[in-house]
Amino acid sequence: MNPILRPQTLCFALVLAACGQRDPRYGLSMATLPPVAAGSALFYVQPALDRAVVVDTGTTDPTVRSVALGTGAALAVPRAAHAEALVLSRGERGSDGVDPAPASLAAVTATGTARRWTLDAPFTALSQSDDGRWALATFDPHAVSERLLFNPNELALVDLDAAPSATNPVVRTVRSFGGVPQRVVFSPAMVVAGERRVLAVVLSDAYVTLLDLAHPDRSEVTVRLTLPEDTRAIAPSQVLFDVENATIYLRADASNDLYVMRLVQVTPASATSEDFRPALNQLAAGTHPSDMALTGTAAARRVLVVSPGSQDARLLDTVANTSTVLPLSAPANHILLFGADATAPATTALLYGTNGVASAVSFVALTDLAARRSLNVETLQLGRTIGDALPLPERKVVLFSHPSGTTGSLSLLDLSQRTAAPIYSEASLGGARFDGDRQTVWVAPDGLQRLGYIDLDGFRPGEVRLDAAATDVVALGGAARRVAALHAGAEGWFTLIDGAQPTRAHARSVRGFLLEGLLDEGAQ
Repeated sequence: MNPILRPQTLCFALVLAACGQRDPRYGLSMATLPPVAAGSALFYVQPALDRAVVVDTGTTDPTVRSVALGTGAALAVPRAAHAEALVLSRGERGSDGVDPAPASLAAVTATGTARRWTLDAPFTALSQSDDGRWALATFDPHAVSERLLFNPNELALVDLDAAPSATNPVVRTVRSFGGVPQRVVFSPAMVVAGERRVLAVVLSDAYVTLLDLAHPDRSEVTVRLTLPEDTRAIAPSQVLFDVENATIYLRADASNDLYVMRLVQVTPASATSEDFRPALNQLAAGTHPSDMALTGTAAARRVLVVSPGSQDARLLDTVANTSTVLPLSAPANHILLFGADATAPATTALLYGTNGVASAVSFVALTDLAARRSLNVETLQLGRTIGDALPLPERKVVLFSHPSGTTGSLSLLDLSQRTAAPIYSEASLGGARFDGDRQTVWVAPDGLQRLGYIDLDGFRPGEVRLDAAATDVVALGGAARRVAALHAGAEGWFTLIDGAQPTRAHARSVRGFLLEGLLDEGAQ
């Protein structure tokens, strides 16, 4: 393994010993938020130092840059579909000798630049559209506020493709019926009321809120899922979008129905009112459905539903509002649709149960399913109870984990051949990660100085010996198939591994980069 030490690593201790007067920055914590990978770079955010250390691995000798951030960095995530990291900072309340500072959202690049949007509130959660254009900052209902007063229904919509301005971000407070936002789901672009637009669906305890991102100045649309006198918190948990029919499907915990919202055009009541409204319908889906998937054509849309407490599936006809029961040999709580290849329409559904509910899976052919019913169902016995699953439909593979103590703690299910191969493992599936091109599964066992992998082309397992135990493994973008095994250490440490040549001889240890520029007068 080839070590790469940053130059400040050695001089740091010498400077500390030589200085007669202690710099106050020595007392600041060097702890980082969980590192994130975006493109070929790793982003380490140090909240106490108000900076991000960016390690760009796209060069032979990794380049290290320091980027100034807003005060109180609390969350760092990769920006969807972009080689950037998004950092949400909560600002500073102010105290004796400490000035208040606003909350902010920063988009940090691997080249050491950052765009920053000022926020009006110390938000704790961030959601993004799939194309990475829109970010919605909200309050995590389970996070500590660290503020005397705040409104949990306040949110900020940021257009990440536009510069900060008086209208970017858009800050607003959505109406509430006693609940608070729990999660946000973004729709794909679809034509609503004759115009192509993206919607943000805000899920609350017993209602959903629709925000039109094409017209952020318009009022939100709120849809109650229970009657006013019904006090149930049914907790919306899954959202699907029928783009061709401009329809939203919603599944909720503690409800036996699916909610169907067809978005129809209306004449707006005012300039700030929306020009569409949801026409709400409910479909009976069995007892506490746990997953759903859309099948069929736009003119004959169907919803396939599974429930863990029932050994059957249901096919719901959204046009005729009828239900077809599909008997299964094993209960299922998840659905995976797949076709002949990654671009082909889905022709088959894999129904499987996790968390110990089943030891078999069902393949369901979707063609003429309502007429053929059980004739379209094929069962595959795995011989071991399924604990967890890691699906990879574009490579026609699903990786299952099984309870410890069973023979072969992992199974690789080949969707094309409908066969399952046992893999012996010392690690759980909880630490498994895919590389950038999703060709290899990597596993970092807790406390072991080894990184395991499975090549999905030939189902060949292997391992790489490390110099220290890995705390996690993250995939890096770019042309090369590389992953970084992260190690504990205040100075910053990871091992860079070539996925095409996953051997210790081709691995590089990068260490000491968090000390880069630490003694400068400020992050550049």
